[in-house]
Amino acid sequence: MAKKQQTIVEQVAEARRRHDEEERRQRVMVITEFDAGDPDATMHALAEEILRYRQALRLLATAIGWASTGAPFGLFPGGAVFLCAAR
Repeated sequence: MAKKQQTIVEQVAEARRRHDEEERRQRVMVITEFDAGDPDATMHALAEEILRYRQALRLLATAIGWASTGAPFGLFPGGAVFLCAAR
């Protein structure tokens, strides 16, 4: 029984190590994606994405509020497809 528990503990520890490593890789990928060569430009790019993320969360919270009250709402994507359809 104790050996089985030790095996489970080792499996959990290994899963945690793999998760931490994957999270570290993802952080490096994000930093690399926004790296403009200039630290100031990189920080501005990251700040812009954070602000876009916050706006998306606010919109999601608003939509959830509408849905919980039973109010009708629709989500329409922006971007090139939206602009072409508007013309």
